[in-house]
Amino acid sequence: MNTPTANRTILVVEDDDDSRTAFTDVLEEVGYQVAQARDGREAEAYLRDNARPAAVVLDLMMPRLDGWAVAAMIKQGHLPRVPIVVVTAAGDRWGYPAPPERVLKKPVSPGALLDAVRAVAGSADAPAA
Repeated sequence: MNTPTANRTILVVEDDDDSRTAFTDVLEEVGYQVAQARDGREAEAYLRDNARPAAVVLDLMMPRLDGWAVAAMIKQGHLPRVPIVVVTAAGDRWGYPAPPERVLKKPVSPGALLDAVRAVAGSADAPAA
């Protein structure tokens, strides 16, 4: 696998192995590089230690550090600013850390995932910036 480049890399943060693999497969199939994190702590470490990804696909309900906390750290500038696409089964009781058009309710269709990622990250085959 090639070394991910910042403008083509999508960070998928999902504690469910099957969902994380499915999201990764869909994104890689159209040409994105994908980095994976199993929870918010792994996402935090990735965002601190690597080039800024084009977008984060972020589950909300996870162990150790949930998606709301990761999104807050990004919003507050404690982590690099990166567009967020939320994928969740959670209701909106506490609100979502992304605009409604970037909140995908599980189960997520591949087309909806690609549309949301492309809207914030651009196409995987767009010319490099």
